[in-house]
Amino acid sequence: MVKKHIHHVKKHGPKFTLLVAGVVLAVAVGIFAGNRIFKKKETAPVQAKKEQVITYSTDKPDESKKNADAYNWRGAPEDPKKLRIGKIGVDAFIQQAGVDQNKAVAVPNNVHLASWFSESVRPGQLGLSIIDGHVSGPTVDGVFKNLTKLAKDDKIEIEQGNGTILKYKVVEKVELKVADSAAYLFSQKPEIKSQLNLITCGGQYDRAAKQFVNRVIVAATLQ
Repeated sequence: MVKKHIHHVKKHGPKFTLLVAGVVLAVAVGIFAGNRIFKKKETAPVQAKKEQVITYSTDKPDESKKNADAYNWRGAPEDPKKLRIGKIGVDAFIQQAGVDQNKAVAVPNNVHLASWFSESVRPGQLGLSIIDGHVSGPTVDGVFKNLTKLAKDDKIEIEQGNGTILKYKVVEKVELKVADSAAYLFSQKPEIKSQLNLITCGGQYDRAAKQFVNRVIVAATLQ
C-alpha cells in the first residue's frame, strides 16, 4: 500500500507551500440532501452531493475489485471522478484525500481506487494536481501496480463529475527514495501551466519499517 513521506500543502495560486511531514492517501463518501419547497411553483435547487474528504487511514484496505467498480462516487461537476490510463489498464474511480490521524494524507480505502489530494488544485485548473494510488494490497495488486511502465508521451485521462474528459501527456517518470520524493512531488515545472503528478510506492518492501523504500512519480501536462 502507499505510504509516502512527503508534505501537506496549501495553495498560493499555482504554487504550493510544504507544511506537514508524512503524506499518504484515503477517502470515504458523504451525502448532502436538498429539500423541496412546495409553497411556490418554483422549487429551491438541490445542493450538490459532495465527496467527503476522509481523514483516517487504514493499513488493511479493501481488496475487492467488485466493490471498487461499484463505488458510489458523489462530487461536484468539476471534481475528478475517474482516472483512465489505457497503456496500463487503469479505469478507476477517484476518491478525495485529506490529512489523516498521523498528519499524513489518508490512503485509498480500496486498493483498486485512486485518490486526489484535495489540497492540490482540481485537475484541469492552473497549478499542480496530485493523485495517489496503491501499488499493492496485502494479497492483490493495486491500481498503480504498473505505473512504472509509463513513459514520455503516454496518455492519461481524467473524467470530471460533469463528464468532461481532461487529457494529459506524460512528460517524465522518476523513482526516488522516500526522503527525496516530497520535493519532486510538490514541485511544478515552470513550463507547465496545468500539471498532474501520479504517485505510488516502488522498490523493495521494508518489513521492519512496513513500507516500500521508494516512490514512483509520473508527471504529466494538460493537453
